[in-house]
Amino acid sequence: MGVTGTVLSGEERELQQMWRRLERTTGLVFAMMLLGAAWTGEPKIIAGVALGGILGWANYRWLSTSTRALLTSIGAPGKASGRAILLFAVRALVIWGAVGLAFWSRAVDILALVAGFCAFVAAVMVEVGRRIGLIILGREE
Repeated sequence: MGVTGTVLSGEERELQQMWRRLERTTGLVFAMMLLGAAWTGEPKIIAGVALGGILGWANYRWLSTSTRALLTSIGAPGKASGRAILLFAVRALVIWGAVGLAFWSRAVDILALVAGFCAFVAAVMVEVGRRIGLIILGREE
């Protein structure tokens, strides 16, 4: 049963499981990146990975929410609501403003920030590899 009390189709259930795996894998990738950063002993690298991971996670969650709001606001009139567009734009300004501020302040290592920000991308690559492996092994439907 879904959140709304409706029965999910097999495809919807598979999609929800995939998103849960992606979120879990993102956390694991981020933790491994933080361990690698800690191993360097460089505070700027540790801070960069940490800030990048936090911003990447916030971007992922906020993008999901704002995109859903934007798409659901496109109704019969065929226009997106001004509020949905504003939330989408504010998300971009906040996330990229924080990245710009970090770059300008030089308080963190920028490459480490980018690496931390890309933890979700690495998790997607792991999921794709998992799916390809299942296909090769003949365990995929």
